[in-house]
Amino acid sequence: MKFRLEKLLNLALKEEESIKNELAIVRKKIADVDFEIDNTLANLYKVQQQLKEGQIDGRLVSFDVYLIKMHNNYISYLKKKKEQLLKEEEEILQKYLEKRKERMSFEKLKERQRLSELKELDRKERINIDEVSIQKFLRNTSER
Repeated sequence: MKFRLEKLLNLALKEEESIKNELAIVRKKIADVDFEIDNTLANLYKVQQQLKEGQIDGRLVSFDVYLIKMHNNYISYLKKKKEQLLKEEEEILQKYLEKRKERMSFEKLKERQRLSELKELDRKERINIDEVSIQKFLRNTSER
């Protein structure tokens, strides 16, 4: 017998896969933002070191101070963006867990139906075996 909710199970599988892909995309964006933060921090550190060590021409000091300010602003922007992406990731993760739970409940229903069918087949088989045994017993007793 066919599982009546097979279409819903397939739909739940596809939705779960779609949400999993969304989650992977958001996690990739988070990794990209982390990489960008690391690069910006490295550049900021270089500029600060050059400023501390006095390797920069006096005319460029004000430009380097401006660069440091811009790097700090960019880092704070990236951190806000990362927080936003983390919130989005959490929401998508909750949707994913919900869809996964839904899919698993459909799979449990399918398994229960399969077990019920097997039980029914076993019951019918036992009835047939019992009938054959009774007929054989009756034949043997009637021949005596």
